[in-house]
Amino acid sequence: MYFDKHVFVCENVRAEGERPSCGPKGSPQLLAYMKKRIQELGLKGKIRIQKSGCLDRCELGPVQVSYPKGHWFSIKTQEDAEAFIQNHILENKPEAIQHLMLKDEE
Repeated sequence: MYFDKHVFVCENVRAEGERPSCGPKGSPQLLAYMKKRIQELGLKGKIRIQKSGCLDRCELGPVQVSYPKGHWFSIKTQEDAEAFIQNHILENKPEAIQHLMLKDEE
């Protein structure tokens, strides 16, 4: 396996008046923060965090999906991003941040 976890952060931007999108909700800033933290923690090469296009859960964004498990998250603040890194990335306990996880029916 290339990475222990591979996280995709939606940065899609749509024209005003269309369906909501993650980019205007701050996802580029969250992506930059998460990438910086992964580097600071010495996890570059083990954890990959990158931008993606639309993940089709736009109304719940900013949306992220983490593989290999396929866990979906709505991370809206820098505090949410840090909780994601501490609990999901470092501790491998996504259940500790269930309030950030998207449910299957969402």
